[in-house]
Amino acid sequence: MLSMVRQALGDRYTVEREIGRGGAARVFLAQDREGRKVALKILHPELALSVTAQRFLREIGMLSKLQHPHIAQMLDSGELDFLVYYAMRYIEGQNLRIHLDRARRLSLADTVRLACDLLDALATAHREGIVHRDVKPENVVLAREGAVLLDFGIARAIAASGTERLTRSGFTVGTSAYMSPEQVNGSLEIDHRSDLYSLGCVLFECLAGKPPFHDPLEEAVLKMHTVRPAPDVRRTREDTPRPLADAIGRALEKEPRDRWQSAGEMLDALAAVRA
Repeated sequence: MLSMVRQALGDRYTVEREIGRGGAARVFLAQDREGRKVALKILHPELALSVTAQRFLREIGMLSKLQHPHIAQMLDSGELDFLVYYAMRYIEGQNLRIHLDRARRLSLADTVRLACDLLDALATAHREGIVHRDVKPENVVLAREGAVLLDFGIARAIAASGTERLTRSGFTVGTSAYMSPEQVNGSLEIDHRSDLYSLGCVLFECLAGKPPFHDPLEEAVLKMHTVRPAPDVRRTREDTPRPLADAIGRALEKEPRDRWQSAGEMLDALAAVRA
């Protein structure tokens, strides 16, 4: 794959090495013609075959206007030699998933700081009408400037450009431990409040060392999201300040109307914890 990417994109990028892979793409560290480091993401071939590339590229084209210190900016996208790719600003720092796997939990101060960074990013994107749809530790980098959210809107772009073949392939938008009830139920009305639910799951894990719903069977986790009330994080992390626990609990309400109605509203609620 590395040699294929270099051959296809060599006139646009100096591709150094593969640095990761996820459910949608393989990721390569590269430099563009201006010398900027970028994360060059190549859609998995089986996924690329299942989406309409032109529509996918049109969907993610609008993401380039998202400029925020806590959002990895989209820089470029295209299709060459049957490779569908997009490039994002490369963020130096440790992935939150890796950090949690090693440290298990964050301190209270670091959790609040992370929450504020990500809510600030989400508020900016939501004002532009862009929903992330896949907020999870794997999509958060702990950078020098704070927490940075990756892959904004990519899940939406894949879903919107999918064909029946994509549906048959079993590709799901979201990750079970962090999916909102409306995502689990396949609702067509996914809005910004779904992101707040997913963020609530991430923050719960940062404090408790595990997501609010967990089970070896993915189907069981998905059902819990839809029918089981979220536990109070203070049962596992007793030193959690009540305002922080209450903010997370409200984000994890089953019905979108019962959650925070905006990222800004939730951010304001954390002011007492930040003080």
